[in-house]
Formats: sequence, structure tokens, C-alpha cells
Amino acid sequence: MSSGKTPTGGQTPARVLLIEDDLPLATIVAKHLRARGHQARIAASAEEATETIRAGYRPTIVLLDINLPGESGWSFLRAGGLDAVGKPPVFVVSATAVPHSRLREFNCAGFLPKPFAVSTLIEIVERHHGEADEAEASAPQGGFDAF
Repeated sequence: MSSGKTPTGGQTPARVLLIEDDLPLATIVAKHLRARGHQARIAASAEEATETIRAGYRPTIVLLDINLPGESGWSFLRAGGLDAVGKPPVFVVSATAVPHSRLREFNCAGFLPKPFAVSTLIEIVERHHGEADEAEASAPQGGFDAF
């Protein structure tokens, strides 16, 4: 693995918003993403994620846990805060099973069940970041199983 500033393959670095209250997990994921040349911001709650976006962070992909302190991940999506940043693809990353109908309801790009291999998460980020510019909310890209 490269520890440089450009992701493998020379693609544009992703700007990842990781909405996850398990800070040890979030820290490990962010470390691996940064080692691949991506930006990664951690928000431990939906409210913190909203503030991060209001402060000017423009993610190209969002990794969203559902069970968060305070507002849920679904509440975060329902609030529409991602509309202002171009509706980046959202991947639900949760230990709780999520029905496909729920993913479709919120136009999520996919679902990654916990526990997961960090390499799988990195592949998702590198394959799907920046899709908001190409896709409308009517048809999620990448399917509901993250690929």
C-alpha cells in the first residue's frame, strides 16, 4: 500500500464523511483511508455531521452508521443536509440488518454490514466517491450490496 497523497490508480482523493459513534473503529478506518491518500472526517453523531457540513466540508462519499447517539442515521438523511453538498453517495455501515426497501427509500448507494474488512470499505470508497455529480437521487449507483 502507498502512503503518499494520491490514491492508488491516480484517481482524485475521496473526501469521506464517516458518521460513526464507535471512535476506535472510526479512527482505524480514517487512518487507513488517509494512508491511501484520501481525506476522512469523523462525526460521532448526526448532529456533529450536520455541523461538519455547515462548516464547509463537502464529502464525496458518506459512510453512515444508523444507530447513533441522539438523532439516528435515518434522521440525518431525512433532514436533507446532504442536498447542499451535491448528494454524495451514502453507504450505510451498520451491525443492524437494513432492508433493501429502507435503502431505496433514502436513496442509499449500498450497505456494508459490520464487521467488515477495511480493504472492502476502501474499495467501496475508491469505486464510488464522487458519484453524486453523475447520479440523480432516483437511481442509486452501486446497488444495495455495496457493489
